[in-house]
Amino acid sequence: MLDTNKELKVIEREMKFGTVAGVAIGEYGRGRREVFLPTPKGVEGEIRELRADLTVGTSKSGRPRINRTDDGELYVILSSERNYTRRGCGCIKTPKAQENELIARGNGADGDAGRIGSWDAVILKAHEGDVFRVTWGGYGYGYPSTFYVVAGGKVYVADQPEVEDLYESLGIEMPFNLTFDEDRLVIATDEWKTI
Repeated sequence: MLDTNKELKVIEREMKFGTVAGVAIGEYGRGRREVFLPTPKGVEGEIRELRADLTVGTSKSGRPRINRTDDGELYVILSSERNYTRRGCGCIKTPKAQENELIARGNGADGDAGRIGSWDAVILKAHEGDVFRVTWGGYGYGYPSTFYVVAGGKVYVADQPEVEDLYESLGIEMPFNLTFDEDRLVIATDEWKTI
């Protein structure tokens, strides 16, 4: 299964040997890194949210690609791109105690030289109980973090103000601490690491 927090458009890329269909995470250029994932024939348009018919595999050389199969594994593609910004870089974090299986990493940036603001894009193999916190590019302008929680083979999404309610509705314990301060939930940032 494949879940993504950003709509990925299937594009055709011209190679020296012919045309290859696939999706890209991150960006190509100065201060940026793009990861291109070939897609199987018949996958067209956009890939968004949960797709039970797709998974992440590898090519013969070990590069990631999207395959059409239901192997029972869950992969997530997360991007922290939000809006163009002059400050406030976006990144993806997990609790320090959580083990992560990073498949590939890309990134994008704002400004021609890629030095104004940046954002991450990652492909991860997800496991039951995993939680990923996305701090958005442009975060300095007030976007709350978004949490992606893996439970029961699905990925549940909640913005920071609702994350406690999400865990309560799922009936599972949060692997991190929150405090309530002046009408808002505050995260203990020292409990998190950047992927």
